[in-house]
Amino acid sequence: VHSLTKYAGGHGDAMGGIVIGAADKIRAIKPLAVNMGAILDPDAAYLISRGMRTYYLRYERHCDNARAVAEFLRGHAQVEQVFYPGLESHPGHALAKKQMHDFGGVVSFTLKGAGQDKTWAFIDALELSVTASSLGSTDSLAAPVQLYLGNDLSAEEREVAKIAPGTVRLAVGIEHIDDLIADLTQAFGKVFG
Repeated sequence: VHSLTKYAGGHGDAMGGIVIGAADKIRAIKPLAVNMGAILDPDAAYLISRGMRTYYLRYERHCDNARAVAEFLRGHAQVEQVFYPGLESHPGHALAKKQMHDFGGVVSFTLKGAGQDKTWAFIDALELSVTASSLGSTDSLAAPVQLYLGNDLSAEEREVAKIAPGTVRLAVGIEHIDDLIADLTQAFGKVFG
């Protein structure tokens, strides 16, 4: 089961998914899929097909940008911790290096001493990022992790996962890296002075 909505479509304008498997397994689920309406309409199929043409170019840029953003954030005075498996300091770096060709386009980080208000102020100050919890679009997306992704976890589980009120998730887009760094810099300036 794979999402076509994210990197495959890649433009934030189509939703879809795919199930890949042996013919007998697909035949077994086909009646349910048809009856539930899980069939791509022609427009969505076209948009996803269009996105596949630039998949590797876009994904490469997502990864390069995310790595550069993670490096920038790692050295920032207002950042407590950066979560990105492409950083050698990340606890999962060695495993990620074994399992992955690249390290993806999502970077999370925790703002130093920031509560929900400062976190939202920081996200709102970003001019290039749309506030959303998806990923894989050409545009960068920002989300407060605790609100969008941590609601179904207990306080103890959030602590283990290192999800704090000041944790921000960036699904880094394909904008020019200088623009992304400048946007982060101006947001830090607006919120932290």
